[in-house]
Amino acid sequence: MSRLSDILVVGGGAIGGAIAWSLIKRGLTVTLVEAGRIGRGASWAAAGVLAPDWSGHDPEALTVMAEAGLAAWPDWVAELEDRTGLGLSFRRDGLLNVWVDPDAPHLPHDLATEPLPAAAGQRLSAAEARALEPALTGPILGGALAPADAQVDNPRLAPALIRAAADQGLRVLVDTPVTALLGSGGVCRGVRTASGTEIAAGAVVLAAGAWSGPLAASSGIHLPVIPWRGQMLAFDTPARPFRHIVFCGELVLIPRPHGPLLVGTTLENVGFDSRVTLAGLHQILARAERIVPGLGDLPLARTWAGLRPGTPDNLPYLGPIPGWDGLYVAAGHGRKGIILAPITGELMARVILDHDLDPMLEPCLPQRVVD
Repeated sequence: MSRLSDILVVGGGAIGGAIAWSLIKRGLTVTLVEAGRIGRGASWAAAGVLAPDWSGHDPEALTVMAEAGLAAWPDWVAELEDRTGLGLSFRRDGLLNVWVDPDAPHLPHDLATEPLPAAAGQRLSAAEARALEPALTGPILGGALAPADAQVDNPRLAPALIRAAADQGLRVLVDTPVTALLGSGGVCRGVRTASGTEIAAGAVVLAAGAWSGPLAASSGIHLPVIPWRGQMLAFDTPARPFRHIVFCGELVLIPRPHGPLLVGTTLENVGFDSRVTLAGLHQILARAERIVPGLGDLPLARTWAGLRPGTPDNLPYLGPIPGWDGLYVAAGHGRKGIILAPITGELMARVILDHDLDPMLEPCLPQRVVD
């Protein structure tokens, strides 16, 4: 089994693509192996919102990293668009996070009823929130505006990253599920695919989203990754109904600049079932109708679902896997995979190439769960 490249990345989503591009730019030879099509997992199904901590309840370490990710996005996406010619529609629309009257009738349980922390943004009264977004005619009590938060056309992100890296020498294998890690004596030497093919590399990075956990388990590595199903739908709108991204608890409303209104989302622990359900869509629509009455009368454009890779402590796994030389992981980003893509690519490349462990990575090291 001859060595194919310096690094083998398992996973062709936004995280795997960002890592591959960062490594390629540093002069390493890289092979990326994707079980299906490029960027058709969580990266495709996500909402594309770039907000460091819209809920106010994220771990501090995650918020710090997400803030660094958002700061990196403008230059990072400009370089990516320049190299590929693909427009990713990065826009700083700002995020308006609202909460509702807890005593209002017929209120879905997962709408926000408590004011957000002061750090969530500029505090607004109900009247001020409605002045910004007149369509919010439901029982709004107040809001917080984060003007620097942004959105991006996330389905284009992973393909753009792979194109940029491929133009610089990345080898890409699609429709190639990885079933096992190869190695002995605590040294990872490559992977085995479902067809039995063995692919050697100097080091391996697990960046397969929710499937990273089962792949690690196949080699006896305890790396719990929870596949959280998130369902969404899109409405056709004659005009852009909102100026800002709007959140209220689990309700998200994302007005695409030249397209539909995206509405979501659910958070369901149903294993690896990524199917859309009527129950999930009803839950989303019930929230949306309570905040924006009449929204359900718009034409339905499409529905979809994806599996977010979560972890028990809501922090991703980033860095070397203890007990294995040459094996790294970048998985478990939950709802923050898109905003964290540029900073994850940079920090992981530094760890792999220079053994440079940034302080931001320390709370995310997999040694906190790996035996």
